Amino acid sequence: MPGKERVQAPHDPSSVVLLAEHERLSDLYLHNAEVGEKRMSLYLTTLSASAAILVGFAQFGAGVASLLWPSVALMAVMLILGLFTFHRLVERRIRAAELLRAINRIHAYFVRHDPSLESYFYWPPCDDGPSFKGGGTALAGLRDMVALLDSLFVGILAGASAAGLWPALLYWAAALVGAATTVTAWLLHQLWERRSLSRAESSAARYVRFPKGWCEKPPQD
Repeated sequence: MPGKERVQAPHDPSSVVLLAEHERLSDLYLHNAEVGEKRMSLYLTTLSASAAILVGFAQFGAGVASLLWPSVALMAVMLILGLFTFHRLVERRIRAAELLRAINRIHAYFVRHDPSLESYFYWPPCDDGPSFKGGGTALAGLRDMVALLDSLFVGILAGASAAGLWPALLYWAAALVGAATTVTAWLLHQLWERRSLSRAESSAARYVRFPKGWCEKPPQD
């Protein structure tokens, strides 16, 4: 088109193959992100529906005692769904980091042949990044939100169970049991996440071909 530059398709077979692989990896990355968002949406939708069901029971004049066990059952179901969602979000982070590293490896090929391209890539053309841990990202915030909700459900269930098993137990004592259980569950979620991501980081280290700094002194072919 007049006045616009047109990007010419490369004629080098290696470049054509790598560009096709780049496109495939990009599609997989987008699919991975979309699946994770759908899982999170399903979790939040189910949580909202559960709350609406309890509100509906209350509006029909059900007493507090009659709402206790339905509430416990719904929280148990939400806890199971929350644990599954948390696990999937951790796996989503691992898959996302793997795909981005694979894309960076393709970038390394082009930087090796033309070092001036390095400044045009958002990520350094090294396949040991980004980190699997992904601290400070929106995805980490989603994992923390699910972990918090799971921990609250566990704490409420523990407090309600303590009050049901020991009727003589004071309310503040049952609340203390629930609070301690909530904190413990939160710490276990964080431990689970750190161990899963650290294990993935260690497993991926053996496949690194272009570590950070290689582009400063590219290996000779």
